[in-house]
Amino acid sequence: MGKFIGIDNLTHVAEKLQPNIIMGPAYYNRDDLKRFGIKVITGVQFKDTAMVLNRKGATSRRKVVGETLDSNLGYLTERTLVAHIIWNKFTHNEDEFQETPIQIQGSAAFHYPMAEEIINQIGIEFNDDVYPNIWGGDEESDKPELAYFNGYHALIAKDIADGNISAANGNLIEMDALDAPAEEGDSTAWTKFVEWYDKWHPGLKRQNVRVIMSLEYGHYIADAYEQKHRSHSTVILNEDGTFKVREYPKLTFVPSDDFGKGTRVVATVDGNLEFGVNNESDSSFVSVRQGSETDHKDISFQIQMIAGCRILRINAANFVTNGGTIENTYFSGDYQKDSFTAVPNDATMGSVTVSPAPTNGEYAKGTTLTLTATAKTGYRFVKWSGATDATTATASVVTNGTPQAAVAIFEPTT
Repeated sequence: MGKFIGIDNLTHVAEKLQPNIIMGPAYYNRDDLKRFGIKVITGVQFKDTAMVLNRKGATSRRKVVGETLDSNLGYLTERTLVAHIIWNKFTHNEDEFQETPIQIQGSAAFHYPMAEEIINQIGIEFNDDVYPNIWGGDEESDKPELAYFNGYHALIAKDIADGNISAANGNLIEMDALDAPAEEGDSTAWTKFVEWYDKWHPGLKRQNVRVIMSLEYGHYIADAYEQKHRSHSTVILNEDGTFKVREYPKLTFVPSDDFGKGTRVVATVDGNLEFGVNNESDSSFVSVRQGSETDHKDISFQIQMIAGCRILRINAANFVTNGGTIENTYFSGDYQKDSFTAVPNDATMGSVTVSPAPTNGEYAKGTTLTLTATAKTGYRFVKWSGATDATTATASVVTNGTPQAAVAIFEPTT
């Protein structure tokens, strides 16, 4: 082991990693934001206002000689992105930063891989607190972990309360609740989705749209679609966990635990959901301080970032929701539950059990779980996917302190 690298070198490492850390989810969860079609905007101030024209439409007519027609374009509205300072402090000890520096080849400079790894993990931990707010954040929440800034669900609720999202405006269209297929051939959930889609504004249907929903609703739609088209068509799975269907090539279905659990579904064009980060402010930083009242060898890291969300256009040609309910069930960071979910790829083919049962919905880290897959008549178990890739119907998984999931893959025997 080397000696303490010194506060100056530690500060230099923190400054090197600062640009990534203060971007938060825009850096650490960039693939997740891309899945949702969320556009990242940087350099925004505490409030960034865009003027958006909501068109009335349907005013153009075939010309009739002698007649005139005045077009009512619509009305301008302000869509404001409100950003807040988010901060946390992390304490380590200088004993953790004892290492021999490694010279960068071809340079007189050195780098400190252990220090870089620790500070990067601090950034990840900080981001794990911030990320759940993108969907579940509510400034008025009684849960401090979800009060950093208003996430998209809170923004939708406000627009509904203000009448901006409504049945009259065509961007609030009810959809019957979806359920898993009850039996082989049951495609009810897919039929209900198509009935909802048919009511969308024509301008929305012509664009590339992300249909965002809970993981559960995503399974219902995908399973019901395949029940309807078993003999000739299946959903098209993408590497990022989204899926498409051949009849509606402009739609990308985005099932996600991050979205929450419930009946709400949101459909919007790419880039309409915005996540703003002010990475240019002096209030965004990673600072390092040595010493504390309890131990002079303590090293504290304070991280501050400025972030917020906005739905840019909520007119029916760019956005629609079914107005369903939503419960935020996925927390990261200090608020993350050690949960485990196991499901079959198709409930008509088989079932899954997990033992032992969790205590108050959580498992202690390091708990050994037994997963059992049971195929129904006419089907067979193939393998597990997710937390384990075992090929035996009975498999063991050890919880690791984060939400985990496994899917039992079944297929017909013929």
